[in-house]
Amino acid sequence: MKTIIQLLLAALVVHATYRAGVVYLRYYEFKDDVTQIAQFGVRRTDTELKSNVLDAARRREIPLNPDAIRVRRENHHIMIDAQYLEQVELVPRYFYPWTANVNVDVLTLILQEAK
Repeated sequence: MKTIIQLLLAALVVHATYRAGVVYLRYYEFKDDVTQIAQFGVRRTDTELKSNVLDAARRREIPLNPDAIRVRRENHHIMIDAQYLEQVELVPRYFYPWTANVNVDVLTLILQEAK
């Protein structure tokens, strides 16, 4: 009986680790996408950047509300902030609400072409 309980607990730990890992991997990949959008978005408008972030979220199947995306520009920096709520199934039929915050700050330098 003790062995069955230990196996059951081990299975629950493996399940929770896998489920949380999948959600975190998706978050990390999305954050990388947002970083690239900011790095290559110097000549894009804030609306275009928001649209690109929303497209990246859709590709990753992230439940991101368009109103939760904020784009700012200050002193050669592009800052993109986004927040969304992800439901993580730690135990079968038990979901933990995890708020993911994506905060990207990219230094952008525009080099002038030699004349």
